[in-house]
Amino acid sequence: MSNRPDPRRVARLVIPPPLREGDLAHRSVHVLDLSLLGARIHHQALLHDGVVCYLDLPPALVSVRLLGRVVWTRLRATEQTLDGDRQALYESGLEFTSLTAEQRTTLADAVATLQAAQTGPEREPSA
Repeated sequence: MSNRPDPRRVARLVIPPPLREGDLAHRSVHVLDLSLLGARIHHQALLHDGVVCYLDLPPALVSVRLLGRVVWTRLRATEQTLDGDRQALYESGLEFTSLTAEQRTTLADAVATLQAAQTGPEREPSA
């Protein structure tokens, strides 16, 4: 395990599997984690660094379209299709750009909802 500090400017929150379905420029993606500044996505089509695109967050989480820029892409795995072909699976990091005040507010609500779900309910101290 590395002792390097996390290079992100803000923490990202993991999105539970039932809420991961999203769309990126008309392609289905899985949104793996989310922050106020960006997201990590899982997808099949190669995305090149610097590509500007939009991300529709999963409707089960919040319905919002966010403009972003691909800052990195990595090949994570390949799998065999039913036809016997090999299919690549990628992960990419997106940085959100040019968000409106309404988009920032909606994104902040989504991040707060995820954070509350991951930290769980506040517990009363035992007597």
